[in-house]
Amino acid sequence: MSYLLVVFLPVLTVGMLLTHSLKEQSVEHAVEQSLNNAEKIKKQVEETLKLALNVSFNFYFDNKLIAIADKQYEDGLEVYQAYSEYDEFTKYMELYKEISGIRFYTENQTLLENWSFFILNEEVRSAAWVQQVMKNRGRVVWTLVPDPTKANEKHFSLVRQIFRSDMKFSGILVIAIHYQKLNSIISQEPYETLILTEENEVVAAKDPSLLGKVFQGQSQEAEGDGRTVVKDTVYDGKPVKMIVQPITLENSDNALRVVSIVPLDTILLEANQVSLIAYSIMASSLVLAVLLILYFSGALSSRIGTLIKDIREVASGDFTLRSVIGGKDEIGQLSLHFNYMVKSIENLVLQVNEAVQQRHELELREKEMKFKMLANQVNPHFLFNVLETVRMKAHVQGEEDIANIVKSLGRLLRHNLEIGQEEISLASEMDIVRMYLEIQHFRFGDKLTFVLPDQEETEGMIILPMVLQPIVENAIVHGIEKKMGRGVVQIMIVREESCLNIEVRDNGIGMRAERVEDIARTLEEPFEESGQRIGLINVHQRLRLQYGAPSGLEVASEENKGTVIRIRIPIGGEDHV
Repeated sequence: MSYLLVVFLPVLTVGMLLTHSLKEQSVEHAVEQSLNNAEKIKKQVEETLKLALNVSFNFYFDNKLIAIADKQYEDGLEVYQAYSEYDEFTKYMELYKEISGIRFYTENQTLLENWSFFILNEEVRSAAWVQQVMKNRGRVVWTLVPDPTKANEKHFSLVRQIFRSDMKFSGILVIAIHYQKLNSIISQEPYETLILTEENEVVAAKDPSLLGKVFQGQSQEAEGDGRTVVKDTVYDGKPVKMIVQPITLENSDNALRVVSIVPLDTILLEANQVSLIAYSIMASSLVLAVLLILYFSGALSSRIGTLIKDIREVASGDFTLRSVIGGKDEIGQLSLHFNYMVKSIENLVLQVNEAVQQRHELELREKEMKFKMLANQVNPHFLFNVLETVRMKAHVQGEEDIANIVKSLGRLLRHNLEIGQEEISLASEMDIVRMYLEIQHFRFGDKLTFVLPDQEETEGMIILPMVLQPIVENAIVHGIEKKMGRGVVQIMIVREESCLNIEVRDNGIGMRAERVEDIARTLEEPFEESGQRIGLINVHQRLRLQYGAPSGLEVASEENKGTVIRIRIPIGGEDHV
């Protein structure tokens, strides 16, 4: 009942009112569409005619054309040679398909007529189009011009006088517009559409039989102020809406008109049919809507109640529940996404618990690793005092190298004791690595050399402590120390768009491919209590814990060529993660 009162009766009433105004709206729509089409046709015609106009300006200032037209020739061979050296007409016709022909009329009686040059004799002078263009000194005239090569055939053309440098008359240029180009512009129009000259001559029409004829309708009203005119008139004995759109071109003496004829009887016929169809659809839709409302309201209510019950079960903490509501409608889709949501929540809870457990285990491993690294440092202050005493005695005895190495060793030990969990600058970490490498260089002598990045490359970057030194130590112990000959350790910094790569390279003994795969697999496995890879695992898992999955270590090596260990850290640190 609410639907009948609130929807059925108002819609029926409004529908009846709207159908009365449908005829007027149909006419207005048809006129508006024709206005838009006329404007579109106007622009397309202007573009086509401007192309011919631009070409005419090229000939207007073409001294070579004027020279050919004005020269007095002694024989036909000389004329033929002049024609063969001038191919501008052909060139423009091949370049622009909108142009169907270019002709030049001249008073030079020594020229021979061909397809392009014609004599301006008395018969031609008496033609209306010649009389019209001769009244306008240099301005363009758009009109129908007879084709001298084809009897009883006219072409819509641009006509203008051409003058010599002393402004004396040289000839008349005629550029014919291809009629198919103009017809193609209006061929798709729904109603009769024509393009007229000021003399009402039809230069293009949807009906090809009208070409070249004089239009019998009244279309001159648009000439006054150059605006579009829409008027009621009679055409071919029937009432129509006539739309007249003027086309005015620059440097032109006359204008064109686009005329669209919208027959009212055709529009009203369609409107009556639409009204009948609208009444039928409206009545059928309203009756069908009542039936559908009664059916779906009952079906949806029961299914929504079931879904609400499932939601309450999940809200109480039962993430194993799955809704069994079927169907592909909105309720069925809602039930399906509800199941996805519950499953996602269940997985998320498991992932959070697992992540918390992993973080806890990794923190325990990190503390255990730190304990192992410091376990052998008994009474560190005693060691510092002894090292300082050795350094002073070496300095007094002139052993500067020993004194510097002992000093570096003391700083390295103190750094290891004072190390914390907070991030430090990459420059500070690089200083520790430099001290470690200097101690190893003192140990191995010329067998070990190292290359570190410049200080400018490390500015503004932070890193976890004790990340580089274990990897450098691994390179020396497992690569350089076992190598015969000179060894090199190099640290490189490679910046990417969202990632910082620190590469530790050595030219040691390297590893086989199987060994590299075993190390890569071990880095992802649980922490080992012993073994030579404990340092790599510790660094890798600390990076993963701090920065997330994209970070960590990558190992590449070739036997007898060396090893590269790449440290990947996302730019932005924890904020990035």
